[in-house]
Amino acid sequence: MEHRAWPTFTDLAGAQASAATYFDYYHHERLHASLAHQLPWLAHQQLLSPTILNYPT
Repeated sequence: MEHRAWPTFTDLAGAQASAATYFDYYHHERLHASLAHQLPWLAHQQLLSPTILNYPT
C-alpha cells in the first residue's frame, strides 16, 4: 500500500476543492467491496429504479 502524506491547505477554498475532488472520485470511480464491487452512485441508482413508491397511481 502506498503511503501518502496528508495534504496541507493554505485556505478554506483549497480544502473544499480537494474534498470535492476526493468525494467525486470516491462516489464515481472507486469500486466498493461492500457494494459487490460497484460504484456507489450506480448502486444508489439501482435502488431508485421505478417502483410504486416513485410512481404512485
